[in-house]
Amino acid sequence: MKRIILLFAAGLIIFACGGPATEDQAGELVSEIQIRELVSEPMQYEGQLVGFQGIIDHMCRHSGDKMRVAQTDDDAMSIQVRLGEMMGQFGREDEGGEVFVTGRLRTEVLNMEELLQHDEGHDCESTEEAVRLMAERGIDPNIRPYIELTGFEKTVFEE
Repeated sequence: MKRIILLFAAGLIIFACGGPATEDQAGELVSEIQIRELVSEPMQYEGQLVGFQGIIDHMCRHSGDKMRVAQTDDDAMSIQVRLGEMMGQFGREDEGGEVFVTGRLRTEVLNMEELLQHDEGHDCESTEEAVRLMAERGIDPNIRPYIELTGFEKTVFEE
């Protein structure tokens, strides 16, 4: 009985810490991708489970529900990570530390209003559809990529 309780407790600890990706997630994971690729070609990875290494550049001071992770060799390249249920596992003390992030890449079209002005009553069902319509009309889509966190592993942290 003690072994079962210990195994259950160990499983809870791994799950609570972000833990490794599940088998289903691992099968979909785009491995060892660079943040610069996600930022420069976000539509290529829209909806996909991605994993990348980076440095926690900034923790949200207001809600604590998001952070920016910068590419290790180029802090000008960074991406927002929305922490969701894992927000309690990060704090300001984590800034400057390295992290491996696993999550779904999502995109937001920032100037959707401009498309709506050209096409009254239009309701895009996907970011890809909105981007295509903007391109057809000569509108810069201005896409913001972000990550919905599904797992993480903190590595080296500075004191």
